[in-house]
Amino acid sequence: MRSATVFRISVMKTLLATTLLLATASLHAGLSEEDFRNPPADALPSALWTWLNGHFDHRQITRELEEMKDKGMRGALIWDVGALSNPDGMIPAGPQFLGPESLKAIHHAMDEAERLGLELGLFASSSWNAGGTWITPKDGSKALLISEVKVQGPHAYSEVLPLPEKTTEHHEDVAVLAVPDDSDKTVASVETSVRLDKHLSDDGTLTWQVPEGSWRILRFVSNNTGEFLNCPSPNSKGLVIDHLSREATDSYMIHILDKLKEGRDGYGPMKILMLDSYEVRPGIDWTPDFIAEFTKHNGYDPTPWLPVLAGWTVASEEFSERFRHDYRKMVSDLMVDNHFARCRELLNERGLKLMAEGGHGGHPRVDPLKALGAADIPMGEFWNHRKNWVTKEAASAANIYGRKYVASESFTGWQNWQDGPADLKRLFDIALCAGLNQVVFHTFSHNPPEAGRPGFAYHAGEHFNVNNTWWPYAGPMLEDMSRACHLLQQGRFVADVCVYYGDEAPNLVPARRIAPTIESQWPDDHCAHCGILKPVNLDSLGHGHDYDYVNEQVLLERMRVRDGRLVLPDGMNYRLLVLPDRETISLAVLRRIGELVKAGATVSGRMPLRSNSLKGYPDCDREVRELAAEIWGACDGDKVKSASHGKGRVFWNVSLDEVLAELDVPPAFIVENQANKNREIDFIHRETDDEDIYLVANTTMEHQSVICRFRAAEGRVPSLWQAQDGSVTPCHVYQDEDGFVKLPLELPPASSVFVVFRNEDRDHHLVRLDSQNGALRITGREPSAFTAVAHRSGSYAYRTAGGYEGSVTVDVPDDRIIDGPWTLSFPEDSGAPPAAEMERLADWTESSDPGIRYFSGTAIYRKSFTLSDPPPAGEVVLDIGTVREVAAVRVNGMEAGILWKEPFSTNIGHLLKAGENRLEIAVTNVWNNRIVGDLQPDAAKSFARTNLKGKFRANTPLRSSGLLGPVKLRFPMSVNLPTQP
Repeated sequence: MRSATVFRISVMKTLLATTLLLATASLHAGLSEEDFRNPPADALPSALWTWLNGHFDHRQITRELEEMKDKGMRGALIWDVGALSNPDGMIPAGPQFLGPESLKAIHHAMDEAERLGLELGLFASSSWNAGGTWITPKDGSKALLISEVKVQGPHAYSEVLPLPEKTTEHHEDVAVLAVPDDSDKTVASVETSVRLDKHLSDDGTLTWQVPEGSWRILRFVSNNTGEFLNCPSPNSKGLVIDHLSREATDSYMIHILDKLKEGRDGYGPMKILMLDSYEVRPGIDWTPDFIAEFTKHNGYDPTPWLPVLAGWTVASEEFSERFRHDYRKMVSDLMVDNHFARCRELLNERGLKLMAEGGHGGHPRVDPLKALGAADIPMGEFWNHRKNWVTKEAASAANIYGRKYVASESFTGWQNWQDGPADLKRLFDIALCAGLNQVVFHTFSHNPPEAGRPGFAYHAGEHFNVNNTWWPYAGPMLEDMSRACHLLQQGRFVADVCVYYGDEAPNLVPARRIAPTIESQWPDDHCAHCGILKPVNLDSLGHGHDYDYVNEQVLLERMRVRDGRLVLPDGMNYRLLVLPDRETISLAVLRRIGELVKAGATVSGRMPLRSNSLKGYPDCDREVRELAAEIWGACDGDKVKSASHGKGRVFWNVSLDEVLAELDVPPAFIVENQANKNREIDFIHRETDDEDIYLVANTTMEHQSVICRFRAAEGRVPSLWQAQDGSVTPCHVYQDEDGFVKLPLELPPASSVFVVFRNEDRDHHLVRLDSQNGALRITGREPSAFTAVAHRSGSYAYRTAGGYEGSVTVDVPDDRIIDGPWTLSFPEDSGAPPAAEMERLADWTESSDPGIRYFSGTAIYRKSFTLSDPPPAGEVVLDIGTVREVAAVRVNGMEAGILWKEPFSTNIGHLLKAGENRLEIAVTNVWNNRIVGDLQPDAAKSFARTNLKGKFRANTPLRSSGLLGPVKLRFPMSVNLPTQP
């Protein structure tokens, strides 16, 4: 067991100069410790409950819901989806999604969830994207297609214009334009093109007197793409809707809502409908009223500019890019308003909520913050051993649009039963620090009895369900997740900086971090998730200041200035607004920036030179120049790097940490005794009216002894809140220093702790405790003394609040190693022998017995040991060393805890007795090894059944398994600390 790092004089300068506080009792009107120990339902994890191929079993639906309830889940989102891996038709084809039999099963799940007090949701399609069997071509996805014909004039032309390739029977003409033929595909101006729509007959014949010269005739056609859902169950193949059309959204969503309520009084436990990431094939997005909507919103007719969408340059590359900007922004606005916002409106009218992955996964077309902000619950995703991390985007959207919850499609990937819960903990903590506060497991596959074990599984995800080997022991991990999410649902996120990422569409909030097991394949100035150039460079911000991204809508409609802070209606506030390093800007945004700075805001960014749009051109450019000159004044980013405007200031070409220092905004969190270059020690900060809440996470696989500095409201006292067991303990050792609090933390590998600062009573019961050689743990208080417990020998000095100084020397007994032999028993029909003797603890995969080497499941280690004397008072810690993956401990027939992450230790003092003591450790590994064992050339029998066996090979690496130890007992020593002479 690693020993605690000493909080030494050299670090803290002098012991007597430190203010080391122990709080003994307090009353709080803020955070509830009881709610932390037993979090409410909205903090509990849920899961995407895949009904593969639409196949289901009513009795198993009931069983799985009961298991979810038992392990501490909130519920699940039903997801009818096709099985991409289905060898020999292993998974039967179920009925059509939302057909009579499907609806009967969904209603059964609703009834059972209501009985159990669980919440249900529904993936709003069979697979993704939005669409279904009931969608007609009229409401199907649309794209603009273009054909070209070259003609020579003068000439009387009368021919049927060819339709573009891939045109379906469901199409209509949008425009016909003739442009002068040019090998570089350049048109001098919009006036150069000739509009020919009126010369086109219903059968497609164009009659036109071609002028002198060579011309290209461009026919623009709105075409139903015929695109179907990505991976529907076999009987649920349907069209994807036109996401730009309000009518199509209504046809799609109202059908689902009416079906769910069919024959029922209401929706009962069905609370959420979910939209997945937008993965409609790339194309020139279109909808029948696009021209009219574009003209209304932008003030000019886009028709003469349509050749730009066909790859032509009109007027100049700059003007063509302005039109492309306006076109993409119009697509985004139509999609957000007519799909995401409309879906939410329809759901909210019926008392339901929308959860949506509106961000930059898949093939995005939108301003992701606006799309995510249109949902009740913005949703991101994070993957295991993969680069797909977009949770920060969903968190920013929640913060700037006043949403409480930040969900994420969690632990997606292709690990296929290779990881245990400790592996997930590391990813979970990184996602929490990015803003996650609602877990949605990807995925929990429904498994009728005929599926076998591990059974049916979706092709991607962690396959977290009742057939997982360690499912019986998943409760403590879920409790840890629930407590963490509960605390991170309280109060407001604390960020010093808001980052405007422009009004482009699509856009992105770059991944804050990605899975630590892989390296980014792109340079640092590109998003590690998708490789796109970051819209804003935040390198000079450092890790101690957190941030949100903001978009045009929030700047224009929600942001105000109060006392120099940029504030939003829901309480979010920032000290600094950062702009992209671009010469162009939205005129509306620049106007707003001018108003904000004049009112007292601080802005960092270059002075823009022109508009990025054709809207209002050329006056828009003139106004940009005039406004920018007024705001930035003499600030040129070279000789003059800052300027005042009204009550506020602008900075240009000054590092962000310098700007914040000038604003007297120090970092919120710093690790003082290490560089922390890659956020190995990560954090997130939230605040309520009464508390500062910090999560500090060690995202390395090594034990870390760190000294952390926190920015917290004056007078608040730290305490440690442990999500793993719900305990809240005083922070024994800390130092107040110039408005900050320093404290040492011992962080096991892949672990985290909440440091909560509250307004505590500081009366004569407080003890200031200094450690010269390790730390004492205070366990209680007597009228004139504190009782401390040490697990390490050493000398300890302490002072009382009244100034009394004392010291105590503690002599702790040595650890007792519990040596072999061990008796190991295995379950029947697992391929392993019934029992085995182990002289020493060893990895199962090193066994010469293939039944043990390839075993997957739970095996029980048994051993007896003798205590000659009664166990000492206080904790006796059983430390079992290293375990792969989960251990359930029993001592003398009584439960002693489930151990699923480091440190693998538990208090068993209350279970011990003098004389012989019986120790049982049930250890569970993962399915990987048994599946690989089944594929060995000499394997006589298969013990695992799954549709994903094809993902494995005989030489797939085995996962280290079993109890590896060493196993030992750590005995404590209690001591009274007098608090007065």
